[in-house]
Amino acid sequence: MLQRYVQYFLFFSKADNQTLNYTTFPNNNLCLALYRQNDVSYVKDSSSNNCVIAAGNSSFSSRFYAFHKNPFQVNIHGSLDQICIVFHPAALRAFTTESYGDLMNSSNVFEDIFSGKNAFFLEQVFAEEHFADRAQMIELLLLKNMNNDIPAKLKEALWLISNSNDEGLLVETLAHKLELSEPSLFRLFKNHLGQNPKTYLKTVRFRSVLNRMIYPQNTAADRAYLDQYYDQAHFIKDFKRFSGYSPKHLLDQLSPQQNGFLWICDSK
Repeated sequence: MLQRYVQYFLFFSKADNQTLNYTTFPNNNLCLALYRQNDVSYVKDSSSNNCVIAAGNSSFSSRFYAFHKNPFQVNIHGSLDQICIVFHPAALRAFTTESYGDLMNSSNVFEDIFSGKNAFFLEQVFAEEHFADRAQMIELLLLKNMNNDIPAKLKEALWLISNSNDEGLLVETLAHKLELSEPSLFRLFKNHLGQNPKTYLKTVRFRSVLNRMIYPQNTAADRAYLDQYYDQAHFIKDFKRFSGYSPKHLLDQLSPQQNGFLWICDSK
């Protein structure tokens, strides 16, 4: 049941005091991050998308990371114990109707979403040493708190986008296929996805291109992604905006991990 809503869990455990930096890139999923005894500082504006994590005195905290328009840079100083629940687009709406804006500004997102019904959950889940046991506890929590449904029109929109042979799908085309006005489509995306449709589609295109570059199937298809852009200059400019690198430079540095998780990792 949860596979429709949750893409994967990520577990980070770091006991040493070395500095670790990593960079990931815009995607349309949503990440709920849980921390034990870490201080987290997150700055996101038009020019910055940086998270600094350090050993701290606070017992537990939780943050919401989503809607990236440029690379997400994380700097870890000291030990770390972190759990990330990565939701598919719009899937968080199956568990909460809280405003995305409020969630983005909160350092206690877990409590905001799951309220007082699970007061001791964070203490209990971090008490488990094995990741598999933590995952099982999180699965049971999510199943118990699933109380909303994603609107049918949004499900249809996501299906059309994921099954389109043209990742350069236009907002007008999508609205026409859904038999919605463009303002109605805008409200549907903002209320349930947290992004406007134009930004969402641009991110889909970037991730599609990135995956084809990293996991090529055949030369003709791999080069076809350029057809989604006006010209090569447009492609390179768009790629640099999302990743901070030229296509060739990024491919030289990337460290693909399981389940398509892409990052650049730098330990000191």
